[in-house]
Amino acid sequence: MNVLSRLKPLLSSSVITLVLLANVNTPAFAETTELQGNKVQYSITESQDVPNDKITMTFNHVAEGVTPQEVANEINLQMQSAIKALKAYPEVIVQTSQYNINPVYKKQIISHWRGQQSLVLTLENKPGLVNVFTKIQPYLAYQSMQFSVSDDLQRQILAELTDKAIVSFRKQAKRIAQGFEAPSFKILATNINMPNFAPTRAMYARSDMAMMSSEMAAPAVSAGQSKLIVTISGTVLLPY
Repeated sequence: MNVLSRLKPLLSSSVITLVLLANVNTPAFAETTELQGNKVQYSITESQDVPNDKITMTFNHVAEGVTPQEVANEINLQMQSAIKALKAYPEVIVQTSQYNINPVYKKQIISHWRGQQSLVLTLENKPGLVNVFTKIQPYLAYQSMQFSVSDDLQRQILAELTDKAIVSFRKQAKRIAQGFEAPSFKILATNINMPNFAPTRAMYARSDMAMMSSEMAAPAVSAGQSKLIVTISGTVLLPY
């Protein structure tokens, strides 16, 4: 028996196998294997009020002078003094921003120069730490204050809410299947949404804050809470 004769059975088997595989992937076969049943879409939302544990305070200093160098010098001295006063609070994150000096015109002629720079402080909402407010008052004017949830606490709470939402989503799928008297259910698709939340803002009149002296105590503020939300929406199949 030659080599070709020996390979004929193998070749025949290979051809048959390829044909069968080709038949498996035909549209007619795909249609018969498609899951049949009623598709139900719904969503589950879990939320939690979380104490705001982060404070962001913004201060600035505005200066005017005959020359831009005079304005810059005053701003720089006040900022340096404020930052130096904050060295007693290493846990406070300090960031300068919005530094600009512009001419002020009167009858199309430069009468003087005006400039300003902002200082943004980020700190944890701990008892007594807001007293840093009084350290800044001699040098800078208050602008705004915001309360929010820190990144670490936000990640922790959102993870817990996600776990809770997943359990609730599956329970609701089971409840829907029982309500429609379906023998079972199959989750086809889901989408997990974690919307952003707006930080709580505490506002004070700028004129009132400007009148506060360095001897005055820090204002009484309440950080409040932020609502964290996790929503799971999806589709379940109730087989016939």
